[in-house]
Amino acid sequence: MQTRRVIVPVATFWTRKDAPRDVDALALKGDVKNWVAQMTTEQTIDLCDSKRLETQALFNDEVIIDHIEGSWTRAFITAQTDDSDPRGYAGWVPTASLSETEVTYPTTTARVVVAQPTTTLYDQHKTPIFDVSMGTTFTELANEGEWLKVATPFGEGYIKQLSIIVTAEGATTGEQMVAMAKQFLGLRYLWAGISSYGFDCSGLMYTLHRVMGFLIPRDADDQSVNGQPVAPENLQPGDLLFYAYDHGKGYVHHVGMYIGNGQMIQSRTPGKEVDIAKLTEMRYAPEYVGARRYWR
Repeated sequence: MQTRRVIVPVATFWTRKDAPRDVDALALKGDVKNWVAQMTTEQTIDLCDSKRLETQALFNDEVIIDHIEGSWTRAFITAQTDDSDPRGYAGWVPTASLSETEVTYPTTTARVVVAQPTTTLYDQHKTPIFDVSMGTTFTELANEGEWLKVATPFGEGYIKQLSIIVTAEGATTGEQMVAMAKQFLGLRYLWAGISSYGFDCSGLMYTLHRVMGFLIPRDADDQSVNGQPVAPENLQPGDLLFYAYDHGKGYVHHVGMYIGNGQMIQSRTPGKEVDIAKLTEMRYAPEYVGARRYWR
């Protein structure tokens, strides 16, 4: 079993090698920030309608190589659980987005997660390399005051100590996740997105939990059958709410996070953005399946 590491800020995994369009050149290079910024709304919707994307992976994520075909690699993301395969969520990714060899880190040191929307990764000389997204995970090598020395596929690097501190206020982990989610209000929906540059509905929930140390399934349908069931009268901020076709009896297609007062925060749908909705909205009320809690 060969493993590699993601070496770009955000690696986009495609459904097939011929799925990318001309407008997706920046995504192929890992520059998701500028890719999303220069797409039209119609182009973002097409990512879903044409089934172009599977998911994304963040810098330093580990992948298992299935096979390589020229400039493309089919790989499984070990940090994104998928009930259909124990190796993780799979897709096609540019081979250049992955390390050339296997990268292993010490198992005796702490793992730290970026808790701010973005932070800069620096090399061993504290020269900026690039910005990484919330949810990016590192192995800590040393605490040097305002700096954390971390292991990367490029060797030793540095991030700011403040970048891993959860500054979102809340009495519970659930309330802290709600506060983090509200930072992204107005952010454009991105099909298959898991980074601060754009989320799909389940990707937002996945990343918020990842920051808090809870590795939950990647997709809404898998998220809806794991965790702890929560009755409607026991809902608390941070609980996940699920919606399915056929008046709640079919495939689970959407997830939001309960924020209190009969409302949820969500990355709504292709062409829309992260917003707050009432649970009584006609789009959602008839399709409600149930709630799950992963935090504690």
